Amino acid sequence: MKKFNILHFSLFIFITLFFISAMDIWHDLNDMGGMNTHIWIEIVMAILSLVAFGYMLHSIRRHKIKLTDVRETLDQTQQELNSAQSQTQKLRGEFSDMIQKQFDTWQLTHSEKEVALLLLKGLSLDEIANIRSTKEKTVRQQASNLYKKAQVAGRHELVAYFFEDLLTVQ
Repeated sequence: MKKFNILHFSLFIFITLFFISAMDIWHDLNDMGGMNTHIWIEIVMAILSLVAFGYMLHSIRRHKIKLTDVRETLDQTQQELNSAQSQTQKLRGEFSDMIQKQFDTWQLTHSEKEVALLLLKGLSLDEIANIRSTKEKTVRQQASNLYKKAQVAGRHELVAYFFEDLLTVQ
């Protein structure tokens, strides 16, 4: 079912008023035998209805053109967003692969890799212990071991090791 459109309804009303007025003018001219005030008023109403119809029709066309432009811009923006999301996903995968390769180079154990990833995500030792269902002391020891293997002083240097090349100073 087509959605009710007030502009199209208004067009219908104005053109209908014009035709009714035109028919009434024609009948009045035949019945009254000439022009009078009543017929002039009906002529003005018919002209106003026709002008309103023309204005509404022009307005609808103008809005359809604008709507088409907006849709084209939206489509283009959506394509750009999809491309950016695809590129971001690709870069995220490459970055993750690079991190995993570095973990392998440092010869981290599976547990140390998990702790390192969670540290890179910004979690505290207590949060990591809760996620991994271990004691905080165990996580602290695993973090200490991975810092030694990576030759960094702590969490901040570990994060800086992976992120410093991504950040540019302007």
